[in-house]
Amino acid sequence: MTLAQDITKRFNGQWHGNYGSFPTPGHSAGDRGTTVRDAPGAPDGVLINCFNGGDAIAIKDQCREWGILPARDADEASGRSIWRVTGTFEYVDEDGTVLYRTQRREKAGERKKFVAERLNGTEWAGGIKGVRRVLYRLPDILAASADEPVYLVEGERKADKLASWGLIGTAVAFGSNGWLSSYADGLAGRTVIILPDNDDVGRAFAEKAGADLQGAGCSIRIIDLPGLPPKGDIMDWTGSADDLRALVEKMPAPAAETFAVADLGAWATIQPTPKAFIMAGFVPARELTLATGAGGANKSTFGQQLATCCAAGVPMLGIDVMQGPALYITAEDDDDRLHWMQTHICRALAVDMASMAGKLHLVSLRGRLGNELATFDAEGKLRPAPSFQLLKATIEQTGSSLVVLDNAAHLFAGNENDRQQVTAFVNLLYSLCRDLGVTIILVAHSNKAGDSYSGSTAWLNAVRSQIVLQRPEGAIDPDERLLTLGKANYARQGEELRFRWHEFALRLDRELPDDTRAQLADAAASAGANAAFLECLRARAAQGEGRGVGPNTGPNYAPSQFEGMPEAKGFTRMQLKAAMDRLFHLGRIETYQFENKGKGRHVTLLRELPEPPRTPSRTAPEHSSRTPPNDTRTHPPHTPYTTYRGAASQAAAPQRDPDTDLDDNGDTIGWHDK
Repeated sequence: MTLAQDITKRFNGQWHGNYGSFPTPGHSAGDRGTTVRDAPGAPDGVLINCFNGGDAIAIKDQCREWGILPARDADEASGRSIWRVTGTFEYVDEDGTVLYRTQRREKAGERKKFVAERLNGTEWAGGIKGVRRVLYRLPDILAASADEPVYLVEGERKADKLASWGLIGTAVAFGSNGWLSSYADGLAGRTVIILPDNDDVGRAFAEKAGADLQGAGCSIRIIDLPGLPPKGDIMDWTGSADDLRALVEKMPAPAAETFAVADLGAWATIQPTPKAFIMAGFVPARELTLATGAGGANKSTFGQQLATCCAAGVPMLGIDVMQGPALYITAEDDDDRLHWMQTHICRALAVDMASMAGKLHLVSLRGRLGNELATFDAEGKLRPAPSFQLLKATIEQTGSSLVVLDNAAHLFAGNENDRQQVTAFVNLLYSLCRDLGVTIILVAHSNKAGDSYSGSTAWLNAVRSQIVLQRPEGAIDPDERLLTLGKANYARQGEELRFRWHEFALRLDRELPDDTRAQLADAAASAGANAAFLECLRARAAQGEGRGVGPNTGPNYAPSQFEGMPEAKGFTRMQLKAAMDRLFHLGRIETYQFENKGKGRHVTLLRELPEPPRTPSRTAPEHSSRTPPNDTRTHPPHTPYTTYRGAASQAAAPQRDPDTDLDDNGDTIGWHDK
């Protein structure tokens, strides 16, 4: 049996042919994080490596006790170079209980190294993972007066030297590489003097620790000790404790940081400028605008089309925009859907898509994990997430002046009803407006209660601008849309803009071809007449028996009876007759036999039927936001439609697909958009 095999067996390990693996002392029996190999040319004749924070030296010491390896005295007598412990430093809690220790070990011809160990019962075990981390000499800090400065250095020996001078010295395990932000909590509110080593690593340590300490309310002074050699430190310094105190006294305390106060003298010499707008009157520049609305209101189309208009420098729904690079980010649609929508938007705007390269930037985050821009800890404090840094870098790289984020449900990981979390998240986005001069539109859903936003009122209170997209109340045409200024600190609140969804883009009626406008007008009139006929029929039915109307010419002929009623909205008898014919075709009305007992005969009358449930349409797969455009593998070919057909008949328009078209709340939405 070889030496390595013997060691493997003693530690209940497993031999793998040319090396053994066994559980590291202090770890679970299944954690075979230590390996051993025969190495005749190496000290002790074996190489032992720990891959989980264990201590190979301690393992060798155990082997020496078992007599497997020669004792240290024999090593020294043979002239072999060994690691020697040149310092042991214990880290204790507030009560003086030892939590862990570090050892400084040196070996001839090698760089010194530090090893951390924790107590495992009465034995020391390698590694301090999971052990509470504290400042070195913590009881000294707690016992000192709050106004006495604490000296922070990179190593325990240096802190001990300062303590021997009567100063409060501290350090952290592993020196410049061991600083953790949580250490700052133990020095909160105190004056901290940082004495960095005379090298780049030392200066980086001072800057990192100093930033965290300032965040904890500390008064920070970083002192470069004079006369140090390269890579020198307090151990090399020839000065005394009094000399160090004199250096501290000469360096004035940093001025208290204050909020930036406006210079009214400078303001008096320049003319103020009015608020600039990305979309005149509706979207203020360098601000965060909340774009809200129910499912199917075309919020996503609005965001992508506005980004296109800004990139191309063309008006948005007849309103001037500020030209500049734009970035549209969606977490709901994939690249195929973005391509489909962009093709139709460019067609509606008469913009060449190729000319948008380098100006318009489209990003799909659908299916990507970790899209949240921030997280919140147990106390509700915001922590920017990696996606926020990606967003910031993308804005900087693209030079975008407008960013549309679609939508808040995917990017905000907090509680939308928590005012503090909502406000912190909005301020995080505002930091991009401030630092990068960018305008942000955050798309968000309204709630089921009918409010224009979902969650805490902080969503509305924290922003200076809100736009609401919706279908106009009482609109007959399902493609009509209304944009309203819900909150406007820089414009007239309540300002409205009416337009329509048409062929996967947003258009003003006047932008449509003449024949299409005429067809839309006819469609609207027909739909209005249908609604008026039904209102009249309901009014007569509410008046009781004897007030019924029929489908045939005669005294109770429905179109004649309805003409002139307030519910008829001014439609003529002929228009109401046409509406009656359409409603028969749509299955919204039927005839029935009514017994007129006074006259002893039956008469044929009309009555309204419930609106039939809509069935999923599979004739136009590209209408669904969840279906790839023209996916002929799963759907039959179809004939393209025009919007006016749906408005005209209220039956021929493509129907909703409740299996695929759902918003974030699980509500069915229209096939137009999310």
